[in-house]
Amino acid sequence: MSEQISGHPLIENSMNEFFATFERAQNSASIDNVYGQPITYGDSIIVPVASVSQFFGIGMGVGANQSSGGPNGGMGGGGTARTKARPVALAEIMPEGVEVHPIIDENRALTAGLLFAAWTVVWAARTLVKLFK
Repeated sequence: MSEQISGHPLIENSMNEFFATFERAQNSASIDNVYGQPITYGDSIIVPVASVSQFFGIGMGVGANQSSGGPNGGMGGGGTARTKARPVALAEIMPEGVEVHPIIDENRALTAGLLFAAWTVVWAARTLVKLFK
């Protein structure tokens, strides 16, 4: 059965398309996209720094026809990809040295604060319920 799978044009086309997409995504996550172009400001050079992550997944399968010993029941597959980029800092290169200025994501900090506050309220309420039982 593996000879049927590896030689099947649908699977070969799907795999070729997946690897072509993967290669295009790898090229888009180049070093220029991660660090950006340096900016000269007076005696300083400012380099933006970003975090880039990529996720890929693919799956395929072949099903056999369980009734009357017929031919294969079918083939199927699917895939997904995700690329995410976010700014994390600015590196300032000066004659006196290098300084790194982090970029704080206010939404992420606010979400973390709200989750901590909710966690505190739940544990305080739980403690009070146990004390007054």
